Amino acid sequence: MVASSLRLSMLSSLLLLAAVGCDTPAPDTDKAQETGSPDDTGDVAPTDEDADGVTPNDGDCDDADPSRYPGRAEECNGIDDNCNGVVDEGLPDTDSDGIADCQDVETCDGQDNNGDGRADEGFADEDGNGVADCVGTEVCDGIDNNENGQIDEGFDADGDGYTECGAAGVAGDCDDSDPNVFPDAGEVSGDELDNDCDGLIDEGDWAEGDLALNEILNNPADTLDPDGEFFEVVNTSSRTLTLNGLIIASDTDGEWHTVTSDSVLTLEPGGYFVFASNPEYVTNGNVNVDYAYLDEYGNPDVVLLNESDDIRLIADGITLDSIEWDDGATMPDLQGASMGVDPWSMGPTGNDDVFNWCAATEEWGNPGSDFGSPGAENELCSTWDHDGDGFTGDEGDCDDGDAGVYPGAFEATDGLDTDCDGVVESAPTAVADYVASSSLVTCSPITLDGAASFDPDGDPLTYSWELTGAPSGSSKVTADIDTTTSAQPLFHADLPGDYTFTLTVNDGGTDSMPTSMTITVADRGYNTDPTAAAGADQSTSGSATCTPVSYGVSYNCNDCSDYYFTVDASGSSDADGDQLTYAWSVSSGSTYGTLTTTSETGAQVLFSGAPATYGSANNTDVVLDLTVTDCYGATNTDSVTLTYACTGS
Repeated sequence: MVASSLRLSMLSSLLLLAAVGCDTPAPDTDKAQETGSPDDTGDVAPTDEDADGVTPNDGDCDDADPSRYPGRAEECNGIDDNCNGVVDEGLPDTDSDGIADCQDVETCDGQDNNGDGRADEGFADEDGNGVADCVGTEVCDGIDNNENGQIDEGFDADGDGYTECGAAGVAGDCDDSDPNVFPDAGEVSGDELDNDCDGLIDEGDWAEGDLALNEILNNPADTLDPDGEFFEVVNTSSRTLTLNGLIIASDTDGEWHTVTSDSVLTLEPGGYFVFASNPEYVTNGNVNVDYAYLDEYGNPDVVLLNESDDIRLIADGITLDSIEWDDGATMPDLQGASMGVDPWSMGPTGNDDVFNWCAATEEWGNPGSDFGSPGAENELCSTWDHDGDGFTGDEGDCDDGDAGVYPGAFEATDGLDTDCDGVVESAPTAVADYVASSSLVTCSPITLDGAASFDPDGDPLTYSWELTGAPSGSSKVTADIDTTTSAQPLFHADLPGDYTFTLTVNDGGTDSMPTSMTITVADRGYNTDPTAAAGADQSTSGSATCTPVSYGVSYNCNDCSDYYFTVDASGSSDADGDQLTYAWSVSSGSTYGTLTTTSETGAQVLFSGAPATYGSANNTDVVLDLTVTDCYGATNTDSVTLTYACTGS
C-alpha cells in the first residue's frame, strides 16, 4: 500500500509540473510511453517499459522489473530494490559480515550468521559443550580463525615467522621447511636457493655477459611458427648459473617472460641451454627443450618474428646479453635454418659482430628436419678458414677444423675423406730409389726408379719427380731430369755431392705422400773434350726476275725466294759418354741467314734476301757455328757453310 501511494504521488507531481509549464493540453502520456513518439518539440519522450511510473531517466535501475524503482522500500531478498546501489540495507546483520541475516548462511565460526539466535547450528559438537567442534580450529588462510589474536598459529613449520599462505600485506613463505628462506631474507650467494622468495636465485651475483645468445631459429620450416621457434644461450661465466627468475624480453614488440619453475634450473660453465615456444619434441621439429616460455594458458609469451625482432636477457635488473635481427640486411635470414655464432667467436662480445653469425647447413633431427644445432656447439661458419689450410667451407673444405682435410689433401688409409672428394679412398704409396747398375759419379747417367710404388686398390699410377736438393754451384734443376713423369727417368749430375729427389704418385684421384731420397755422387776424376759435328756444308739455288735498265746496258734484279736450311749435329760425340749440350750461332752472313729454331741436336736457318745477278749465279754464304759442351764444361766448336746460288733472268 505504501509503494502504491508513493507511485500515485510521484505521478501527480509530474502531471502538475507539466500543466504549470505549458498552456497547451498535456500529451497522451500512456501513448508516449508505449510508442516513444515525438512530442510537440520534436524530442522523443522517455519510456517506462515496466509501467512502474519511473523511467530510466528518472533513476529506474531495471525498467523491466516493476518492483524496482527509486524510493521503494528495501526487502530482504538480496536485490537492490530501491536502486541506490546497496543491497538489503537497513536489515539485520547479526555477524556484521555485510550479508543480511535473511540471506546469510550459517558457517562454523562461533557466530550467529543467520540471526536466528543460535551459533553454528547444524555443525558437530561431539563433546556436547555447546560449542561446535570446528570452532577454534586455525587454518592457514591469513585470518585469525579462532579469534585468539594470532593469525595462522601452528602453520610456521620452520619457525622463521612466515607461513606458506601469508597474510594481508605479508608474502607467503616459499619454503616453510627452511628457516633461512622467507620473504625479505638476505640472499645467500651460491647456495642455489631463493632465500628471499622473490623468484630469483642467487641474485646479486649476475654480471653482464654471464649468458650469451648463441643460436636462434625464428623462421622454422619443419613445423609452423611459432611451434618450432627456439633460441640457445651459453654460460660464458666461470660459475654455475641459476636461471630461475631470468627475464626474456623483446624491445621490438614489448613481449616478456619471467622464467618460473618448481625445480632449480642450473647451467654449468660452457653449457648450452635451449629456450623454446613449444616443449613437445614431436611437434616442435625434434628439439630437446630445456625450458618453454609459456603463459598460464600454454601460449608463448614471446614470439620470434621472421622479419625484424630482438631478444634481451635480463637478470636482477642487469641486461646480460641482447641480439637483434633485421630481415636479412646484415644477419642471416633463411627459412628452416637457424642463425648461429661461429664457435670461434662465441660469447657476448663476439656475437655483437653480425659477420660472426651464419646460417646453419646441418640437420639436427630426422631427415627433413630444420638446420641447426640446438643444445650443442654450432657448426663452423663456411666463410672462414678456421684451420689455416687455405680453404674455407665455401671453397670445398669438408672439415674446416682439421688442417689435414681439404680439397686435394693426402688420402690416408684411415677411412676418412681427407681430400673432400666425397669418396673414402686408400692413398697410393710412393717408393723412390735408383737402379743399382747406375754409376754414381759426375756426368754418368743415373736411372731413378719409382717402379716399386704401389696402390692398395690396385689402381694404375702416374709419376711426378722433382729435384729438391743439389750441391752448391750445381746448375741442375727439375727440368734436367729426363722425363719427370716416367717411372724410371735418367739424370746426369754435374758436380760431386748430394742430390735429393722427391717422388709423388697418383692413383687417378689421390696423391701419395711425397717421398724423398738422396744420392751421393762422386767426382769422376777425368774428362775428354767432346767433338762437335755441325754436319756437311749445304747449298741450294734459285732464280729471280730482272728488269733491263738503259736499253739493256744494266738490269735491276729481284731477290731470290726465302729458303730454309736444316742442320743436324747428331754426329757430335763425347769419348767419355757424357751428355752434351748444343749451342748454335750465325757467325757470318747474318744479313741473309737467321737462326729460327733449335733442338737438342739440330737447327733451322732461314735464308732470306739472297741477291741475284743477271745471266749468272750469285753465290751468297751463311756460316753457322756449333758449340758442344760436355758435363764437365769442356767445349768444342764446328762450322757449317750454307750457300744460296741466286741467278737473275
